[in-house]
Amino acid sequence: MGLMFKSWVAWLVLAILYLFSTQPVASLLIQSLERYPVFNPEQTQPVKPQVVVILGGGLPRLSPEMSGFRPSMFTLERLRYGAWLSRQTELPVMVSGGGFRPEAVIMADSLKSDFGVETRWLEDQSTTTWENAVYAREMLPEDIQSVLLVTHGWHMSRAALSFERAGFHVVPAPGMLADASKDTFRISRWLPSARYLSESERAFREYAGYLWYWLIYRH
Repeated sequence: MGLMFKSWVAWLVLAILYLFSTQPVASLLIQSLERYPVFNPEQTQPVKPQVVVILGGGLPRLSPEMSGFRPSMFTLERLRYGAWLSRQTELPVMVSGGGFRPEAVIMADSLKSDFGVETRWLEDQSTTTWENAVYAREMLPEDIQSVLLVTHGWHMSRAALSFERAGFHVVPAPGMLADASKDTFRISRWLPSARYLSESERAFREYAGYLWYWLIYRH
């Protein structure tokens, strides 16, 4: 009985790992986190944002070919979108991200050299999304109450919660949303991949992070 139970458990674990490593399941998990629509710069907002805040998405990577460091893939995607939004809205930009090698410094350099956008505020102390919001509130002038928040769609719920609890009115600008056109049935989409397993893990981490922030910082 014990051996049979262990066998069933092993097969169950393998089945779960298989499902989480497939594109349909990973996409479903990621899309379930994308609760905010695409931001439309031409649409009138109830509260007009006063600054574009771009959140870092990972530690800078060593770039020997460019003799320095470069933003991580997630950070670079956010910078590209944030730069575009800044030009569309004519709003100043704040970048946020710390660490041993402050992410915000690399972000500001990339914004200027790669996208031709100057950084007005550089917050380089935060190491979590919650600290992004807290330190942004400390750094920005008191009369700035509304932010156009730029991050990935799967990260926006936790980011928006953090900035709202810090006292901001948040206008979400989620980027890099999942492509729903990939939802057509194909056998190849059900082949396991480490990439999709990583996406599933990211989704679970975001859900856990959101729940933790909601419980700890609900007052």
